[in-house]
Amino acid sequence: MTYQTTDRSEPASNLPPHRILSVAEEELARIVLDIHDGPVQYLFTALSLLTGVQNDLQETEASPEMVARLAQVGMLLESSLYEIKYFLGTFRPPEFRHRSLRSIIESMVVQHEEWTGATVHLETDHVPEDVPLAVKIALYRVLQEALSNANRHAGVDEEWVRLWSDDQWIYLEVADDGRGFEPPNLNDPIEAEREAHIGLRGMRERAALIGGRFALDSSPGKGTKISVAIPLLV
Repeated sequence: MTYQTTDRSEPASNLPPHRILSVAEEELARIVLDIHDGPVQYLFTALSLLTGVQNDLQETEASPEMVARLAQVGMLLESSLYEIKYFLGTFRPPEFRHRSLRSIIESMVVQHEEWTGATVHLETDHVPEDVPLAVKIALYRVLQEALSNANRHAGVDEEWVRLWSDDQWIYLEVADDGRGFEPPNLNDPIEAEREAHIGLRGMRERAALIGGRFALDSSPGKGTKISVAIPLLV
């Protein structure tokens, strides 16, 4: 297995790496709040108005075609609300600062199981209580992306997650025995920019941003394993 790292010779900003991750989470929280207070409320209001129109039509001689079309509009609005709320729930940042890494990872696993129906086998060993904020953020987002990829692409309903540490590093592995794939060359700018590989690139860059390492082990028909190693002092 070969670990891949990104070229950090030209940082994207003057912020230290751990602050970049923190700022990204703060911005994500703001976006989630804006979506909840804006489009979600508009859709909910539109659905309420539509329900009122449907109730009024019951007292008139509206054509069956119109009733059916309005019912279809209502179904689309309800589906949109559900999908947006699912999206917001997925990307709403947890209380990184006040919770232990073990608690954050356990909650992510439970959430994934509840939303997908999959079974995640979690193993934790020697996970320190005092972990830097940037490490918590990076590992949480890597796990989230890895589990999501397994659910969407691997064709399995069972995954394995292992979290452990030694004196200098903390390690995360996410594996499945699904359909697998031919790993892209993430060091190739063209390959890395392909839409299908954005998630892989994001995991690698989150790890590399704080001096970590990322590895992808997969082949067609033989499952996938994603591994990251991040220094405990960042």
